[in-house]
Formats: sequence, structure tokens, C-alpha cells
Amino acid sequence: MGYAFTQKIVPASKQPNPLARRTFYLDLINSSMGGILEVGFGTFAILIAIRFLQAPDMIKAILASGVSAGLLLVPHMQRIALWSGLSVSRFCAALMLISSGCLLWASYLNHIWLLAASLFLAQVCFSQLPGFMIQVYTQNYGAQERGKRLSWNFIISAFIGMVLSYGGGSYLDADSADPGWIFRVMSLVSLGCAVALFLIPSQPIEKGVRTHGLMDSLFILKEDRLFTSMLLAWMIMGLGIIMTLPLRIEYLGGSGGLDLTNEQIALVTVVVFSIARIISSRLWGGLFDRIRFLFFRISLNLILIAATLVYFYADGLLGVSLGAALAGVGVGGSKIAWSLWVTKLAPTGMEARYMGAHVALTGLRGALAPFLGYWLLGELGYQGVAWCSVALVTLSTLLFVRLFFHPRTTDSGL
Repeated sequence: MGYAFTQKIVPASKQPNPLARRTFYLDLINSSMGGILEVGFGTFAILIAIRFLQAPDMIKAILASGVSAGLLLVPHMQRIALWSGLSVSRFCAALMLISSGCLLWASYLNHIWLLAASLFLAQVCFSQLPGFMIQVYTQNYGAQERGKRLSWNFIISAFIGMVLSYGGGSYLDADSADPGWIFRVMSLVSLGCAVALFLIPSQPIEKGVRTHGLMDSLFILKEDRLFTSMLLAWMIMGLGIIMTLPLRIEYLGGSGGLDLTNEQIALVTVVVFSIARIISSRLWGGLFDRIRFLFFRISLNLILIAATLVYFYADGLLGVSLGAALAGVGVGGSKIAWSLWVTKLAPTGMEARYMGAHVALTGLRGALAPFLGYWLLGELGYQGVAWCSVALVTLSTLLFVRLFFHPRTTDSGL
């Protein structure tokens, strides 16, 4: 009696792609390192400025605005990359080498303004990666696998940053702690990013591709009044939320705040926040495709309002943890909304141009908001800043509600 063996035919689209697999594993390394840097820049740089350097508010605002300021430079960096002739991933590797050098230099600096300038430049270099790597993902991943592969990057980076942040906070609580070692570790991590990026296969930016500067991107505002109204609402909401971000660390460890330990600060601002963000992102991702965007955005605004009031009126670890968890839920949905909302409004083929204006204004408000937050803190205190934030987000919500019945929003599902 014979046995017939049949070989399963795997469609070409399902067969393993060596280029995609190599890119995926190397980018996971890059993303893991990036998660550490994100926490280092967003939490520990400001915490060190508060606890170890007694830095003035201007310095802390500069440290909080570096990544957002970098977004404004993405179009200009693309021109430099085009001139260099380097592949996209190797140009990114060069940026991370510069970031590594700046962090190493910062670890030995005693002059606070030089240290701030060095950390600011490191953040600007780091913030260029998403704008460049989107081309690598487009070229190396199939259309049906990009979201799945990138979702792992977000999960891994958040998890790695979450775990190591707790260790960093514990280290800074030690009597013999040297904050310079935080920056030295970040320098080594940045070097690891550079190596992983260097090994990722990619192509140079194509000759003849025109990159839009800030003013070029904003010309679209004259052509589409609904888009302009949407961006105005986003701008107001962004100012209200972003101006509180460095103050969340200030409230936990700075003058007039709760005076928590560095370990507790890392627990609240990174661990609790990240867990809520990761868990809620799955829910928000499903809702985004099922409900109107304006209802989606308004719901997020209401959660962020609650998070701000709970956080800055809390008088202990449990209260600020609840506020951080609510903020994580709100940011989990806001990341999805920020990345995809223009696809519901922009005409076919115009998505990149619309996104350029959106990113440019994101960088602008992100660079200005920390300075506004620290100025208001000096005038009104923590609760006063919280209510200013709530007022701005509420105004943004009312603007979104006003657009809810616009003919184009109802027709497009926006």
C-alpha cells in the first residue's frame, strides 16, 4: 500500500522574505535601544537636571523640547541625506554616532549650559529616525506586514525602557550615584543603535525627490480650510498636554511637589504609564477603524483632561499612579490618532503633503510648550498649570465638536 505525500503550496506573498526578516530583527535591536533612549531623554535627563544640577527652568524646558525641535528639522535633514549619497539606514547610523558622542561628552561636563546644548543636539539626532525609517519599512516590508512588524517595535521598546528605567531610578537613589553614568550608558546604547542601523539594508533617498521645508508644508493650510480648522484644534490640544509633560516629573521630585524617590518617579512616569499605554493601544487600534475619528479624538481629550486633574491634585504615590495610568490610556490612543488621522481627510495621493504640515506643527508646538509650562508654573503653581491645560484641551474639544457636523467630516467618516 502506497502513501501519497503532498507538499503544501505557500503563496508567494506568504513565503519568507530574507530582506524583511533581516530588517525586522535588526530593527528590533534598534527599537530596544531606542526605548532606553526615549526614557533617558524624557525622564532621566530632566530628573537629573532637577535633583542633581538644580537647573533653572529654562534649562529644563530646553531638555524637554529637543525631540520636538528635531521634528522641525526633518525636511532639512532629508536634503542633507540626499546630498550625502548615503543609504537611509546608514545616514541614520551616522546621526546616532553623533548622538552617542554628544551623550558621552555630556557625561563629563560641569557647565550646565554646555551640558544642555549637548543633550539637546543628541535628542535632535535621535528624533530624525522615524521620519527616515519609514522609507526603509516601505521598501523592505510588504504592504500587508508593515503594521504587524512595527507593532513589535513599539511593544519591545516600551518594555525594555520600562524595565531599565526602574533600575536607573534605583541607581540615582544611591548616595554614591554619579548621574554622568546615566549619560554614559545612553551613549553606549546610542552606539548600539548606530551599529544595528548600519547593518539594515536600504537605498539612498532618490535623486529628484523634493522634500518640503516648514513653510512649504504649511502652504496646504491656504488650500483646505477644514484641514486648517482641524490643525488649529490639534495645536491647542497639543500645547495643553505637552506643556505638562516635564512638569509631571517636576511635581514628583521638584520644589513644592511630592518629593518622591527617584525609583518611585521612574515607577510612575515610565512603568505605570507604559503598561497602561501598551494595554490600551490594542483597544484603541480596533476602535479607530470602527468609529468616527472626531468621536475618537473627543473621547481621548476627555480622558486626558481627567488624567491631568487627577495627577496634579494627587497627594501621594497612589494618586499620581492613577493619573499616570489615565494619561497612558489617553496617549495610547493619541499615538494612533496622530499617525493615521490625515488618511481620513487628505485627497488620494496628497497624504504625504498633509502629513508634512501635521508633523511640522507638531514639532512647533512641542518645542514651545515646555517653555510655556515652566513660565505658567512660576506664575500659577502646579494646580494652576493643570487648569490652564484643562482649559486648552476643553477649547480644543469644543472645536472638534463644532467640526463634527461639517459636510466633509460626515461624508469621509472623519
